[in-house]
Amino acid sequence: RCRMETIEGIGETKSIVLKLVILAVVLCFFSLLSAVRAGAQDKDTAVFVQSRTAQPVSLETMLGDLASYNVVVFGEFHDSQPIHDAELAVLKGLYRQHGANLALSMEMFERDVQPVMNDYLAGKITEGEFLAASRPWPQYKTAYKPLVEYAKAHHIPVLTGNIPRRIAATYAKSKTLDSIADEDKQYLPNVHRAGSAAYREKFAAVMQGMNTMPGGMKIPPQMVQPMFMAQCLKDDTMAESIIQYRQQYPQAVVYHVVGNFHSAGHLGMAEKMAWLQPKTRIAVIDTVHYEKHKDTIRDIAQANASGGDYLALETAHHEVK
Repeated sequence: RCRMETIEGIGETKSIVLKLVILAVVLCFFSLLSAVRAGAQDKDTAVFVQSRTAQPVSLETMLGDLASYNVVVFGEFHDSQPIHDAELAVLKGLYRQHGANLALSMEMFERDVQPVMNDYLAGKITEGEFLAASRPWPQYKTAYKPLVEYAKAHHIPVLTGNIPRRIAATYAKSKTLDSIADEDKQYLPNVHRAGSAAYREKFAAVMQGMNTMPGGMKIPPQMVQPMFMAQCLKDDTMAESIIQYRQQYPQAVVYHVVGNFHSAGHLGMAEKMAWLQPKTRIAVIDTVHYEKHKDTIRDIAQANASGGDYLALETAHHEVK
């Protein structure tokens, strides 16, 4: 009997231990689930805001409003991963809307690498060969590769419409297009002119700000105009590349990803497109930084309403590795 009681006691102990183990596993599971959910909630994501109403909107609401536009420009912060994530979401949404009529255009690739881009999208060369020949930006892997790979998977044309950097640099230094190498003149836009007075004023203010920034690059006054014209050369080239594509494919909708200085306020390349083809319907999504602890979405949206038709608000610049 004593032995039987001992055996029964051992059985009860094992049962209690088993229950405790199961309880611990369940609690651990829910703890991990809560952590995952909390992480998802804490993750920095961009918030889309309609400039006219200063009200947050969903991606689908914004895209529904932009459905009739010929060109959608997303002016980004190059160093913000939440904005890069938002750009990909917009690309996917535009593809759901427009399908085979959609084309992706990117500031980050230049006119002379269009054949390389075409070959990669067609599967004629490897990714390694593509990267070796296309001069990708340092943050390509996390910032722009997702866009290119989505385009590749869904047969979306990608326009590499920017002026090659070497041309813009030569132009800023020499102050004349006559100094451009003969083999590079094929990449120049047909029309090159200064941007609006508002754009020139905005550019000069940024240059002045760099001069007063501790440790910043000092810009001599005599270099502001040549640098502005080099900036305009980029805008002219990107604008022309998009307009020429739409002239070839009138039903096309072009989604252009560019640094927000080139498009904020419908200035820069956005105004150049309007000058080249006034009937083109151009929508601008402008990126704006705000601090949650001191800014309300409504206040920051009202203060930046002129930046674009929609704003993409982000709370922190992230170093993209």
